[in-house]
Amino acid sequence: MVQKLLRIAAALSLCLTLSSCNGFDPVLENLMSPPRLTAGQKEIEEALSAAAVTANPILKYPKSGDYRSAFVFYDLDQDGDEEAIAFYATDSNDYTRACLLDRDPSGQWYSPCEIAGADKDIDFIAFANISGRSSPDIVIGWSNPDEEKMTLGVYTYDTLKGSRPHLNSLLSHSEDVSFNRYLISDLDNDGLDDIFLLTHNTNSSWIKMVSYIGYNVGVTDDLPLSDSIVQFAGAAAGRLFPTDGRLCIFIDELLAGNELVTEVFTMEAGSLTPVIFQEMEQPDPDPVTEESRPSLYEQTRRSNTVSSGEPPAPVCMDVDGDSVVEIPTARPLPGYEDRVSDESERIYLTEFHRFSEDALERVFAGAFNRQAGYRVEFPPEWIDTVTVVNQIENGEWIFIVYNDTLRRPLEALSGELARIRVVSTSDYQDKFLESYIRLCEPRGAFSYYGYVPETPNSTLAVTAEVLKDELFSLI
Repeated sequence: MVQKLLRIAAALSLCLTLSSCNGFDPVLENLMSPPRLTAGQKEIEEALSAAAVTANPILKYPKSGDYRSAFVFYDLDQDGDEEAIAFYATDSNDYTRACLLDRDPSGQWYSPCEIAGADKDIDFIAFANISGRSSPDIVIGWSNPDEEKMTLGVYTYDTLKGSRPHLNSLLSHSEDVSFNRYLISDLDNDGLDDIFLLTHNTNSSWIKMVSYIGYNVGVTDDLPLSDSIVQFAGAAAGRLFPTDGRLCIFIDELLAGNELVTEVFTMEAGSLTPVIFQEMEQPDPDPVTEESRPSLYEQTRRSNTVSSGEPPAPVCMDVDGDSVVEIPTARPLPGYEDRVSDESERIYLTEFHRFSEDALERVFAGAFNRQAGYRVEFPPEWIDTVTVVNQIENGEWIFIVYNDTLRRPLEALSGELARIRVVSTSDYQDKFLESYIRLCEPRGAFSYYGYVPETPNSTLAVTAEVLKDELFSLI
């Protein structure tokens, strides 16, 4: 029941995220019909209807990013008042248009300008300091439902005296700015943001850096990526070392064979420079053993731990909150190496590593229950010794000392260390939970409980307080 409700909650959350920025309304009727517009929203919609090139504009919504509404509000001219960008199309086959809406001196909404987009849909809209102007630049990813690639758009809202306000494209029209994934970051700390485009074709993959040059925005550098990429799994920007202010881009790539790898780039002298990348030559031998050491690129190789159809994982992130992006690896927990026929039932140990010279240094190891939304960090002594038994009937995870009895989990409870159960408020609360402790504040309709045997039966035992305060955390 819990598992079903978790899936339903996740689906509802996704639907709400993709369709509205007005927040969650628990009334079912309101979920089944469009929300009522406020007086201010009606004014904006009336202004759009008056300005649109069609009598019946079809509102379009960004699919990703921080702004998911058809009306995106931002102070584009830095006058202290927000303008609005409305996205619409004349029909289902038309390209999406971006209509800028502002207020006149009397406070009425009107449209000073609009532009035709580069494709039928809009994937995202973001705001950044690309050109160095006092006002922010507008970054848009135009997309097509029939294609995987997007087209980049970079605009500025020009309100110079003596000219009509207009949205000015900053991109050089001669540039190829199609991409599959993007990242905006001031990688070289020069005060200007750059846009990094990741592009995958049948035979090659590239990273391109898009920056401001003179009076336009264009590609200023590009480098090839691994030639084995099937799709991009993630992209993150952050520090490489705790004591180093240098920023890097971490690119997670899904390869054939359902494996993930990571390439890392930084900026040196205005150019992209690889830190971890696919090496064409054999790595140097270890000076002690004289055996070949795996390259840093090979050290990032790991299993994709999620089922087909879901976003690949694990991907790079700041797992411990130190502002350094860590690189993950993953391997099946003891007992899951070759005993589980269904890949979706396999549970992994995920380890996150910090870059250290020519090696990766582990800073975190644990098991992620992505469906239930939590993770459990493994103490060093648990690694390669402790595994997890998933109780299918209630979704409970049981942490046991592995003794080759994973196929018969009830016989393995003599080595039990802890349990974690997710409970819905709509579930029957049996007395079994009386011996459990609440691990954190409820998240939505779900509560998280943990159990530790009163009598330790292993040197690997932990206390309930350690489980709650040190090992357990929400994702």
